[in-house]
Amino acid sequence: MVGAEPAARGPPGGGAPARALRPDTCVMTDENVKPSLRARCLNAAFRRFVKERAIESFDLDGARRLVASLDRWLGMGGHARRTEVDAGGVPADWITGRAPAGPRTLLYLHGGGFMMRSPRLHAGLAARLCDLLGARALMPWYRLAPEHPLPAAHEDCIHAYRWLLAQGCPAEDIVVAGDSAGGLLTLATLQRARDAGLQAPACGVLFSPGCDLSAVDEAAAAAGDDPLLSADLLRLLARIVVTPIDPRDPAISPAAGSLGGLPPLLVQVGSTEALLGQSRKAVELTRAAGGHAQLEVWPQMPHVFQAAAWLPESRRALSRVRAFADAHRPPDGGAHGTPARAHTGIV
Repeated sequence: MVGAEPAARGPPGGGAPARALRPDTCVMTDENVKPSLRARCLNAAFRRFVKERAIESFDLDGARRLVASLDRWLGMGGHARRTEVDAGGVPADWITGRAPAGPRTLLYLHGGGFMMRSPRLHAGLAARLCDLLGARALMPWYRLAPEHPLPAAHEDCIHAYRWLLAQGCPAEDIVVAGDSAGGLLTLATLQRARDAGLQAPACGVLFSPGCDLSAVDEAAAAAGDDPLLSADLLRLLARIVVTPIDPRDPAISPAAGSLGGLPPLLVQVGSTEALLGQSRKAVELTRAAGGHAQLEVWPQMPHVFQAAAWLPESRRALSRVRAFADAHRPPDGGAHGTPARAHTGIV
């Protein structure tokens, strides 16, 4: 169920104690039972074969090979249909699922530390969201670092949003979503749309997002309990992506700018993730600026667990994305403000 967590406690079913959670944080549990057997097996596999893998020199090529193998493993099966498209100079894919697409459009910004791509995995996640939302998704293949330093990725993502508007997609029918680095790009895209005076999309959805590239070292220090992300991987991001740029530039790090005037945001993150602090910070800054942001912390779920279609927690999380998007879809295309209806529920 959804509830407030008054104090720190151990995770359901034992294991490492959970970090202290703020009292205004939504904690996703099912009568305090431990994570599903599938989730526990996935966490164990991540720890054994990914996080604890012996890499003497964790370089960019090694990281890209690792992500490619994860894409082959976790991206198997699925029902995503992909069609290449030129989104006004940005290479992209139109993605649909099994269900016929309705009027909605999902702009999905993939993760990968700004350095990597996992096309099968992300196409599968986008296709599942399409089925739930009655949408088709545009996934831009934004330029990657270090070949194209930031903010090249930011520029490609706002360009893709402008292209959707130019194609006649009503802003009130657009949901912008992203995971990890793509979650940071989601915030950046919403900021750039606001600053350019573009009509805002209906809402934003962020899975395990970053928001502050000046705090990557803090995330690395918090990676001990994360079943997937290692301190080495985060330090690689700091070395390859952050060193050549100014991480306190508001054109690059959303947390360095204002998060006011954005559409409603839903943030989902695992309780032991290295990026829990960044996810929490994005929500706090949005609320402090007068915006609407909902934070859901899922006990012991790994980074972007929503992508694992066979996890029961993933299915429940995406059903909540659908409820959130439905609640914040202006029925008459009006301005954002008070949500169409309060979003509560049982998971």
